[in-house]
Amino acid sequence: VIARSRIIDESKIDTTTVRILNKVKIRNKTNNVVMEYQLVPESEANLKMGKIAVSSPIAMGLIGKTVGQVVEIKVPSGIIPFEIIAISL
Repeated sequence: VIARSRIIDESKIDTTTVRILNKVKIRNKTNNVVMEYQLVPESEANLKMGKIAVSSPIAMGLIGKTVGQVVEIKVPSGIIPFEIIAISL
């Protein structure tokens, strides 16, 4: 893992759309609960720390979307609409 790693210049990470390493603040449109997650590789995922794998259903539904968009994401309990409130590092 270390041999394949590289340093990432945070100033070059785009926050106009949701991408890996971004923090995304979303609101569940059904119950108005606001959550914030960071999208990370599977090896770094830790839900208690707010880090979800990019391969998770929520992350896959958010990738490529922009602030203000409402996305419907299929989760084990059904389909939930989420509004993207903010994207940051």
